[in-house]
Amino acid sequence: MLSFWFTLANAAAAQNGIPVSIQPKPASPTIAISSDRRDVVILLDGAPLVMRLNIGLGGVSLAQSRREYVANMIASLDTDKDGKLSRSEADRSPILRTKQRPGAKAFLDSLRAQTVLSARDVEMKIGVVGGEFLAYRDFMNAAKNDVEVFKLFDANKNDVLDMDEIAAATELIMSKDEDGDQCVAFQEFFPPPPPLDPMQAALMAADPPTPPLAGVSLLIRNANEPTLPAKLFRQYDKNRDRLLAAAELGWTSERLSPLDVDGNGGLDAAELKNLGAAPDIDMSVDMRSVETAGGLIGVAGCQGQRLDDASRPDYAKVAVAGAVVTFSHRNLDPVTISIDTAMRQFNTMDADANGYLSRDEVAERIRFQRELFELMDTDGDDKVFADEMKEFVRARAEPKAATCVMNLYDTGNGFFMALDANADGRVSEREKRNAAASLAKLDRDGQPGIKQTEPVRHFHLEFVRGSYQLFGPSEQLVAEIPAFQQRTPGGPVWFQRMDRNNDGDLVWNEFFGPIELFHELDADHDELLDPQEAVKAK
Repeated sequence: MLSFWFTLANAAAAQNGIPVSIQPKPASPTIAISSDRRDVVILLDGAPLVMRLNIGLGGVSLAQSRREYVANMIASLDTDKDGKLSRSEADRSPILRTKQRPGAKAFLDSLRAQTVLSARDVEMKIGVVGGEFLAYRDFMNAAKNDVEVFKLFDANKNDVLDMDEIAAATELIMSKDEDGDQCVAFQEFFPPPPPLDPMQAALMAADPPTPPLAGVSLLIRNANEPTLPAKLFRQYDKNRDRLLAAAELGWTSERLSPLDVDGNGGLDAAELKNLGAAPDIDMSVDMRSVETAGGLIGVAGCQGQRLDDASRPDYAKVAVAGAVVTFSHRNLDPVTISIDTAMRQFNTMDADANGYLSRDEVAERIRFQRELFELMDTDGDDKVFADEMKEFVRARAEPKAATCVMNLYDTGNGFFMALDANADGRVSEREKRNAAASLAKLDRDGQPGIKQTEPVRHFHLEFVRGSYQLFGPSEQLVAEIPAFQQRTPGGPVWFQRMDRNNDGDLVWNEFFGPIELFHELDADHDELLDPQEAVKAK
């Protein structure tokens, strides 16, 4: 009977093009990025977090990636191979193309014929379109989710989780399983929004609210920023002596000593300029690895405690600087997203559905009135076709995609993070069963109960490739909550096929076979089949 049910599941897998084999655990890929080092300081509550970052794209630095992009662009446009671009050659690029005013065409053509663009000119233009290599953003609203998790468990509303409430957490978690997949996602902990009155709903339908924009980070600073010492003194200099002692920085005296040039036991403004030489974390990030389908995060050194098992190449979690910080890479293709977003706008504006945009159809679009129509209309027929818009958007999205945005999320005091042991953004059946033990680990003062602000602060730092949006600020493409990557499927293919919610375990109602066989495979009798039990069954 055992082989019959395995054969049935494997046959179903084979019909769907899935190879019938046990998936081996991939070897940890390496990160090799040349130069592009950046030292940054994150102004956390209790102490600054000093990071040394090496960020790259496909194994090369962001700066090198841009240089290669410029070289390839010139090579493709320079038809006469003279090492520079004439105006006619440059006009073949949506980035280098300039608007022509029909009334002065003859005069402008005579000037344009004499214009050439050097490699430096092209690089400067790409720099304007692509922007700075590294940008910082803050999202402080994600902590609201953690408050909702605490409020769910705090039945008596006394702002303390007592032992009974912690023990009851297991059943309360699944009360939030709105989609019935036996996992509770990060978003499902949010309370349902209050119903809108009909008048307000009509107003929102007519004039939908603008998505909130990410603000420039107030917490992430470059280590060489001239005003950084003043910010550090203002936040961490408790005795106002214009020196930061080891205790004020959350350091040991041994760590402070190499930077304390004058040996007075504290760092003054001049010594703080070398703060990046003593990082809490030395990290490399490749946002488009040649070895994997997504990004890689590698921790070369850490002053704190590594809390994850380093099994995920795009994730790390450390306890450092009086806080718990998780690091991840948001795995998306910003060029594809930019084009898809533009095409949706195209279809909305193409009122007569004839496959192109006329000037009348874009009359209400301010950006089109400001030369955009002419720049897209490459053949000058007074029509913008979908392919012309795609070419324009792609040309601007590619340089932007070779930049990095660091998004810092305040995720509260870690109640959800404690439950979500594998950091996939969901609380699974197994994690639900371990909820009481996971929450108990948040106790810091040794007293009965866990207060809402008792655990250390939790932050999530996410690396994402830059994006371009044709209409509106590009920051709107960034979510207000951190990205959670689904776990990598494990176990035999028949097991993966049955694990419909991809939580790494099979419950009875996911299993294809009879209940007797389920119990036979469940070696530890915990009512869950894990990948190890599935492998042994074979």
